[in-house]
Amino acid sequence: MKIDSQVPIRAALYARVSTSGKGQDTELQLAELRAYAAAHGWHVVGEFVDHASGADRGRPELAKLMTLAAARKVDVVAVWRFDRFARSTVHLLEALEAFRRAEVEFVSLREAINTTEPTGKAMFTLIAAVAETQTAGSQE
Repeated sequence: MKIDSQVPIRAALYARVSTSGKGQDTELQLAELRAYAAAHGWHVVGEFVDHASGADRGRPELAKLMTLAAARKVDVVAVWRFDRFARSTVHLLEALEAFRRAEVEFVSLREAINTTEPTGKAMFTLIAAVAETQTAGSQE
């Protein structure tokens, strides 16, 4: 990510709850994401919230977020936890690859993955390698 101290980092926050979870609310997720963004001095350009199964790739707010990222209108996407964003490793890796191509960083608060920092990049590389090995093994 290109960091210019004069230009605030543009962040998109994503939250999701399942349609089956009675009483589920995204406010806990969003409150933590907003606090994290504020602590890092990020400018939140959008909050994207879906009430749908994580297995559903046709989530409308996720689609909007991915379009915004592809257009490079955000610098970082932050989620509360991987499973709020993607329910399969393949889906997660596809999205992260799309972010990488668009030069958009990724943060998952609960897993402490932050690709804006060297440790987060290393952790993500390890996760991607393990997932690739598992995916290759299942295709044999």
